[in-house]
Amino acid sequence: EAVSGLHAQIPTYEQDGPEEEDLSIPADPNVRNFSYALMDGKVYFRENDRMTPAAASVTAENRIKGLIQIRDCVRKLIEYQTEDYPDDLIRTEQENLNRLYDGFTQQYGLINSRGNYLAFASDESYFLLCSLEVLDDEGNFKRKADMFTKRTIKPHREITSVETASEALALSIGEKARVDLPYMEQLTGKPKEEIIKDLQGR
Repeated sequence: EAVSGLHAQIPTYEQDGPEEEDLSIPADPNVRNFSYALMDGKVYFRENDRMTPAAASVTAENRIKGLIQIRDCVRKLIEYQTEDYPDDLIRTEQENLNRLYDGFTQQYGLINSRGNYLAFASDESYFLLCSLEVLDDEGNFKRKADMFTKRTIKPHREITSVETASEALALSIGEKARVDLPYMEQLTGKPKEEIIKDLQGR
């Protein structure tokens, strides 16, 4: 009765436009989260379990493509040094990095420039790439980072024996973050009692 007494109209709802098509794809497990990747020649951005086509201008997309190549080369160099690959392989990858970097900066300027920041800052490795450039206090380019020419990462080598109880103590703190007497016995070949006696007052 109340509704029949209303003097009102319900207007027809008009949709603003066609629903946006979901162009995202399931995330590739080989692509790190919050990273750009090239899939079939297209630039995608991974966020959690989905990868979405990058909404970027042609120039920005070309910047992203160039920076993806540099990023992947830097990661490979880090892996080679961490895993202690031979020097000639590392040198070859450094030459590749130099070639990619020089070609990119000739066209798009420093990685630290505003244009490249706007294009690639969403990628979790952007600031790693910025560290390839050593800048002065005014933000001007001074030189390329050591990674282009030197080994900058030493692989972790496990120490299996030491001469003194003091060295064993330092190693135990460094490796185990505590005084691990069985580990110190193993390192020195000395019994626990002798190690404790040697370290009296330490």
